[in-house]
Amino acid sequence: MFRSEQIGLHQLMFSFRAKPGDRFRSADRDRETDEQRLAAIESAVREALLAADREKSALGKRLEQAQTTATILAGTDTYEHETRLPEKTAGLAESEAEMSRAENRLLDLDRHISKLKRIESVILAESGVVGPAKS
Repeated sequence: MFRSEQIGLHQLMFSFRAKPGDRFRSADRDRETDEQRLAAIESAVREALLAADREKSALGKRLEQAQTTATILAGTDTYEHETRLPEKTAGLAESEAEMSRAENRLLDLDRHISKLKRIESVILAESGVVGPAKS
């Protein structure tokens, strides 16, 4: 290695020197910054949980109403399906398809909510909080 390369390497290795007035943040400030970051994530997760719960609740109510309507449309007579109008049969088929999609979405929401709760529990464990805050 040439002398000029050694000098350049030496300057690179030891060029960091605190200038007057330059200081690192305190440990308290670092901790506060870290807590703020976790709080932002925790807030986003809680908002997502609330939104998913609202969607699940509203969808459950609509599904219940659709099931009641479908029951009425299907009729109660034993052989009513033999004399049912084609339009009514088509309407029932569409209702069944919509209800099936709603039921699948409810299952998806359950899985989604479960994931969000796991994320929330990890964040709470990291912040030292035992369980989710009650609102």
